[in-house]
Amino acid sequence: MRQIIGTTLVAALAAATLLGLAPPAAAAETGSIEVQLATPDGTAIRLADVELAAIGTDVVVGNATTDADGTATFTGIPVPDTVTVTTRQLPPHGAETYAPGLRSGIAVRGGSTVTVTVPLVLGATVQGGVVGPSGPAAGRLMYAWNEDTSQVFRTTSDSAGQYRFVGLSTGPYRIEAYASGTASPAVWKTRVYQQRGTIPASQVTLSRHYAHSDYDLTVFAASTSRKPSPQLSGASVVVTDAATGASFSTRFSTLLDDEQTAQFQIPSGQYVVELRTTATATTPARVLWLGRPGGVYRYVTDRAQAVPVRVVFGGFNGWGGAVPEAASR
Repeated sequence: MRQIIGTTLVAALAAATLLGLAPPAAAAETGSIEVQLATPDGTAIRLADVELAAIGTDVVVGNATTDADGTATFTGIPVPDTVTVTTRQLPPHGAETYAPGLRSGIAVRGGSTVTVTVPLVLGATVQGGVVGPSGPAAGRLMYAWNEDTSQVFRTTSDSAGQYRFVGLSTGPYRIEAYASGTASPAVWKTRVYQQRGTIPASQVTLSRHYAHSDYDLTVFAASTSRKPSPQLSGASVVVTDAATGASFSTRFSTLLDDEQTAQFQIPSGQYVVELRTTATATTPARVLWLGRPGGVYRYVTDRAQAVPVRVVFGGFNGWGGAVPEAASR
């Protein structure tokens, strides 16, 4: 009888455990982060509707939006973790738009709230215009891509072909104008700086660019050292049809960079590529041609070594190479 009672008791306890009557396990600990948008010196910025993300170890652990006081709270952040809070979207206010900001190294502890500021400074502005074969290129999808941080800003050209990017962070930018999702974009470059202490943010107005629906030839040139080259900044590119002698020309961006790109919309044919570099304080201007000595495309000083490149109208054709170092004056 005792054996039966003991067996029954053990069975009852096991059943209770299965039914969830056992003591509950301790819940996973979490913490909270209170955020205040602020200037670098800590003065509160009262800016509503700023979307924020809390990023843990390679994963987003929370999202929040600021109120009218520029504050937001993240709750339920798993611990222990070290979190970065970054802006997702900043409301546009013309030239007074803030650049993206973040606060890293936030240590979250269970059952507690840590209070931090996310510093913001005014961002740079880049504006300009695009035209097409029939006039202003309205409705072009425009991108500004920060080549240092990979941040991407987007806008659309208006009815007059004008575009404006606001709130840009510091860096070199590749500006792209798209006619459609499949066509090659028009591309040019610039560099800007966000507000730095008492130095105001850049306000850049670029020259008007001609944006085709697509490009048939892209010519590039790179410095041999892979360092930014003043010789390529603003250099001219001339392509000449080897059969007809018809020539087309354009210029590289004036941005100081180690590689430059020029684009053409031209008929099919074989074209000789000529590069006219820019004179610097230590090197003279030169005329170079795209050749293929040793089977590798590069720019050469001997016109006789120029190798025509093939262009097919309506298709993508990219040609270019390295530029030899110039001798000092």
